[in-house]
Amino acid sequence: MTKGIDLLLVNSFAPRQRIASDAALENGLAVIRTYLEERGFTVYVADEQRVSRVEKGVPQWCTRLLRKLVKLQLHEYSRRFKPLGLLSLLLAWPVQSLTLHFRKKYMEKIINNIVTLVKTEQIPIVGIKLWGGAPYAWSVRLAQRLREANPETIVVVGGPHVKVYGEYVLAEKQFDLAIMGPGEEILEYLLNKRKTVPTKAAFLELVQQEIGPSPVIRTGHYHETGDYMFHSFTVPKYRPVDMADKVWFHTLVDGLGCTWNKCSFCSHTRQNTHYTPRPLAEIKDEITAMTSRGIAFFRFSSSETPIGHGRDIAQMIIDNKIKMNYSMFARPGNVTEYVYESYRLMIRSGLRAVFLGGETGHDEINDKIMNKGVTRKNIIDTIHCIKLAASAENMSCQIVLSMIYPCPVVPGVTLEEVFEQNVSLIIEANPDAVIINPPGVFPGTVWFDDKEKLGFKLGENFVPELMNYEYSIYKPVEFWRKLDYTLNDLDMAKILKEIGRLNRVIVDMGIPINISDDYLMMSQAIGYSSKEDLFEFKKTSFVDIISGTCNYIKHITHKMNERSKQLADANPTVQDNPDPAGIVLKEDH
Repeated sequence: MTKGIDLLLVNSFAPRQRIASDAALENGLAVIRTYLEERGFTVYVADEQRVSRVEKGVPQWCTRLLRKLVKLQLHEYSRRFKPLGLLSLLLAWPVQSLTLHFRKKYMEKIINNIVTLVKTEQIPIVGIKLWGGAPYAWSVRLAQRLREANPETIVVVGGPHVKVYGEYVLAEKQFDLAIMGPGEEILEYLLNKRKTVPTKAAFLELVQQEIGPSPVIRTGHYHETGDYMFHSFTVPKYRPVDMADKVWFHTLVDGLGCTWNKCSFCSHTRQNTHYTPRPLAEIKDEITAMTSRGIAFFRFSSSETPIGHGRDIAQMIIDNKIKMNYSMFARPGNVTEYVYESYRLMIRSGLRAVFLGGETGHDEINDKIMNKGVTRKNIIDTIHCIKLAASAENMSCQIVLSMIYPCPVVPGVTLEEVFEQNVSLIIEANPDAVIINPPGVFPGTVWFDDKEKLGFKLGENFVPELMNYEYSIYKPVEFWRKLDYTLNDLDMAKILKEIGRLNRVIVDMGIPINISDDYLMMSQAIGYSSKEDLFEFKKTSFVDIISGTCNYIKHITHKMNERSKQLADANPTVQDNPDPAGIVLKEDH
């Protein structure tokens, strides 16, 4: 008798790509599958987030027409909206609507396929990795359909959206349980418990008795005592189907948490225990397993890779003659000879991009509003330190500076002063790219708890609206859907205009905007290194993203994956026996 499917894991997805690296390897679901299959469970993964799948369901004539209109629109936009640009904008809107109609029909078809599979195979538990915006709305719809077709199936959700919004993801009452934190051990527990009771109702009652009344189960660093239901890291075994039509860079867990963990705006403060570095031996094993599969690009996942741990990882890489490239999140700090030499060592070992959270150039705002724990001098010195270290090694390591603007202010400080300090910080620091983020007010943060004191006014349905919010990047901001919140005298339209004002100043400096560390990794992999290259990379990939096509992103993905394999092949390999192919949902042709 063939063993049935114990768990179906689904990666939620959007009708459009948001960034060029959306289709990076899905490590989280691969980790869960690997862990559970090693313990005898049968797990399948359904993942539609792939490079060329963005065009699925849309007729070719429609994508080609929209692509031409978008290229014309962007060309004329650079000439300050000449009449032809306005015409192309007007013509593009109905075509955008039509392509989105086709895409949503296709996304509904995927739901039908999943529901049919679950009902046919009588799969007891479906786990969904939640992402924000349209993927969240799609996941709610999937859960609703599963409930209707197979009421006994348990729907469990996890992933980034749960870590940010917690209990709010259950407000729609379509999901049965949510996991905030690592999922592999708790899912093993849930799968075993489901076998001991006859009904879903009895199962949920049992979980409530043994774990607690809340349907949000906090594990690992998110649990009040620390490592609950999380005692070891699992190296994921990617299958050929996992790597097909994907960008080959792997998210590597180098540690958990943040050494500071006090920023007033940051949802990572939901974690209750201090930063924990991952043992070097485990990191080495995971890197070796990945390079044996042709994967040599890595993105370190922790909120911050502390200098000491980063230095130790770099030394391990060099000592073992590992060839790889990686990016990481870093925290600005006091620059010393030790810090400088550490960055030199990391760059020598393959560090190629750094994401640096600076938040603002105004020291009083960074202290009293952000509680960032760093100064303007720390930010500038750290960026200069990385640049000097890269120059000394004669290698490329690019820095993206992330900031929040507009933001709350304190008495005696105006928003215009913050703007000016931000501009002067960027001029002095001269990062390779800058990201300006709107002032997000997320549950579980100081900003959310003290919103009125800080000048925020949130509508009654603000959190559900924010969870479902999808940025319409193909429309001018004046036509974006408005969220019901204000910051002092700024409503959302004014907030977006302020962001646009700062972005224009940054671009006029010759610095690209809205390019993250993963973008930097991709661009360097295909030979781009200068700011002019980054402008070109963003401009060309932006056509794909706005038009819902994949011409350029497919091209650079192929080039990047080739480079990844070349780099990986330079390493001594450890055989990683491929697992059987994963599930591919049947499509109608």
